[in-house]
Order: sequence, then C-alpha cells, then structure tokens
Amino acid sequence: MPSPRHQWCNQPVLVTGATGFIGSHLAERLAQAGSHVTAMGRDLTKVEHLRKFPNLRLERCDLLDQQGMWKLIRGHTVLFHLAGWMGQTQSIDDAHDLNVTATENLLHLAAINDVERVIYVSSIAAYGFPSNGVIDETTALDTEQDDPYGRTKALAEERGFELAEKLGVKFTVIRPGMVYGPSSPTWTLGALAKVQGRRPVIFGDGRGHAFPTFIDNLVDALLLAGTSPKAPGQAFNICDPEIPMSDFYDYFGRMVGRSSRVEAPAWTARMLRPINKMLDLGLPVTEERLRFFAMESSYPGDKAKALLGYEPRVLIEEGMRRTESWLRKEGHLTEA
Repeated sequence: MPSPRHQWCNQPVLVTGATGFIGSHLAERLAQAGSHVTAMGRDLTKVEHLRKFPNLRLERCDLLDQQGMWKLIRGHTVLFHLAGWMGQTQSIDDAHDLNVTATENLLHLAAINDVERVIYVSSIAAYGFPSNGVIDETTALDTEQDDPYGRTKALAEERGFELAEKLGVKFTVIRPGMVYGPSSPTWTLGALAKVQGRRPVIFGDGRGHAFPTFIDNLVDALLLAGTSPKAPGQAFNICDPEIPMSDFYDYFGRMVGRSSRVEAPAWTARMLRPINKMLDLGLPVTEERLRFFAMESSYPGDKAKALLGYEPRVLIEEGMRRTESWLRKEGHLTEA
C-alpha cells in the first residue's frame, strides 16, 4: 500500500470530531505527517495529548454553529468530517440535525471556501441489515431503517453526494466496520466491560459475523481517500476480514483469563428487552442489535484496494495484541 505521508506535509486540514476516538487518531497521524491541522471538537480536555504538536491547534466549536464553522473552515484544503450523533448520551431527536443537516451545512461552507476535498466518515450501519451475504458498495443504503444511527448516516451520505455534485465539491465516503483498538469506547472498552462484568455478549448461536476494523487501518484508508485522484465521488467499505462474533469476544476473554462465552438464546434476549430498558442494564438487546449479531455477511474491501491501493496492514491477532498492551498500560487490565 503506497504511503501518502509526503502528500500531507504542509497541507492545511480540518478534522471535525477530533476529540472523538477516530478523529483524535486521525488528527495525530496528520500532525505526524507534517500537516497544519485544525482539530475541532467540543470537549478539548479529551485530547490534551495533541497539544504536543506545534503544527496542530485545538478549536472548540459546536457542529451546528454555522458562524463558528465558517471561521474554522476558511483556509483549509481538506476537510475530514467525523463529528456527528453517536447515540450514547445524545437525544434521538438530535440525530438528523447532527448527522444530516450538519453535513449539508459543511458542504455548503466547503464550496464557498474552496475546500478541495471533503471526506465523510459514515458506517456500514448505513446499509441496515440486508439479506445479501456480500454487502459491497453496490448494495443500496437503507434510509428508512429503524436504527436512528444507521438511518441518518445513510441519509447524510445520500444528501452529501447530491449536494457535492451540485456544488462542485470533491466528496468521498468511508464506511468502516466495528472500529477497535487503543481508546475505542465501544469495541474495546465496551466489549471488555461486558466480558469483565459477565454480561451476555453472544445472543443466538454465536455464528454471526463480527466486522472488525483496526483503528490504524482505518486511518490509513482515510489518508489515501484524501489524496487519491480516484476517491472523489466514491464510497468505500473499510473492514478487516470478518470473523465469528464469538471469536471477537474471545480475544477479550483471554485478556481477562476467562471465557467470554456468556451466551443467551435469541428468544431470551427479546424477552429481556423491556427489562433492560427499564433497569438500564446496558445489554445489547435492541431488535437492530440482535439482527446485527446474527448476520453472516461480509463487507469486502475490493473497491478500496482497486481504487485507493488500500489493504489492511494490521490483522486481528496483531490488532488485539496492541489493544491488550494499551489496556494494560492504561490500567483497564491487571497484569496476569
């Protein structure tokens, strides 16, 4: 895979959502490559470690503050848009505004301010739960699915491509899978907490697939999408090879020295749904989540390989080794 590192030197780049998991890793890699990075977010205390880079500045701004975003976007040639509604602590009512309306606003600002490229980080959740076992970029997005995260990601993509063509903006979409690795809140810290707490992590027979994406691999893909002449106007799946969901959680089980196989039949999980909601147990037993855990599909990355020259450098064994090392360093795991 060709390295675009030299192409980023001295580039003025804006990263929205830079205080989040993926955004902070991307901002750090860009700074290391010599870009002039504006890292935008709401809670800058999360990324104090980024202040060590003299070519990176942290800026606090609300995504829906158009005047504030206007000031931030000026003078940048590339915009990586990662900020949005994630669902953990935000109202469902905000999902459309933060994922769709904000993306529309940014594209208008990008066009007015002559931003050369906009790279939007979406998700494989935008596909919903298609029955097709091979879900490539020709598979239709599900803009009417019940899951607000997947639905608004799909709508943001749809509207983004429409506006980009109208406004003459070079727009690219990246659709990662289950992004794990150092500091991942959901697929590292969240997965570990479920295993440590002996909460059910496998619903059904465990044969449903996991679609891991190691964070360093995703950042590789983002950097390629920001430089490749074939990227504009395209969307790309970025997933490492799929593995059984039970195997994914088994990695965390081995980290803590116990089996991760706290399983529950799917019918039991559906009975638990109202109790889970009432008592706030944190179990992944929404109907959408149960369907996700049962999927035996794949999200091939052939298109990214062909057009971007992308291939995942870090496969699951090494990715989990690095993840475990970080977890121990940060005190989330005690030494075995």
